[in-house]
Amino acid sequence: MGNISVLLPVAATTDPDSLHRAYRSIAEQTTAPSEIVLVTNQSLTEDIETAISDLVNTHSVSHHEHFPDAQGLGGVLQAGLNSCSEPFIARMDADDIAEPERFTTQLTVLTETEADIVGSHLAEFRDDPRTSERMREVPTSHKEISEWMPWRCPVNHPTVMFDREAVLEAGGYRDFPMMEDWDLWARCLAAGLQFRNLDQALVRAEINDLANRRGGLDYAKAEIRMARELRQLDIASQRDTLKHLFLRVLPRLLPADTREKIYQIFAR
Repeated sequence: MGNISVLLPVAATTDPDSLHRAYRSIAEQTTAPSEIVLVTNQSLTEDIETAISDLVNTHSVSHHEHFPDAQGLGGVLQAGLNSCSEPFIARMDADDIAEPERFTTQLTVLTETEADIVGSHLAEFRDDPRTSERMREVPTSHKEISEWMPWRCPVNHPTVMFDREAVLEAGGYRDFPMMEDWDLWARCLAAGLQFRNLDQALVRAEINDLANRRGGLDYAKAEIRMARELRQLDIASQRDTLKHLFLRVLPRLLPADTREKIYQIFAR
């Protein structure tokens, strides 16, 4: 058993079957986690409440933490992070599937290299988890990740495992709607933490009309807010900011079908 806490947020809209599927992929890891922390901050449906209760009652390493005052995803993740007891944190989403060797592979990198945060590519499927429709690839070295950071999020959030204390010292999660992960990685980079992405897909994620959810004025405003944050952290140059605004803000305002085609080409 590894010194790993799994941080798994559960939303009111979570599908119980998907949650059970995600949980099975955690239970089947070649390195078992010491604890699995399911975190919520919303009123849940009876089906989700039952699913969470079943998992907690069935697996002694699991517990459910509810934080009704936590603001947004960033707030509930930070509250959950504070509740985790192990030195290494593995993020999971409630509708994703971790490959069996994921925790073993990432724990080895964290304990045997200077890396503080380790992610991977993300395989996306639509109906059959065994068939990937596309791959969300990310840069692998710290240098490449640093070069992406000023204008494009270089880490797939559901794939990461990180050093808990190092991330907490960098400020941890905060309420930064729609950009919670990129905001955290940017502040971690500014604090001197070391990144690495593995050149393989350690997580499979289901596609649920992502392009539609990631468009609109609110997302465009979030991109502008993120661009401002990157400038304030002295990560992005003026040229980087212009690149960010042109390549990321404008597509958020395009029609959904056009945005979907762009997403299929660039996979974010």
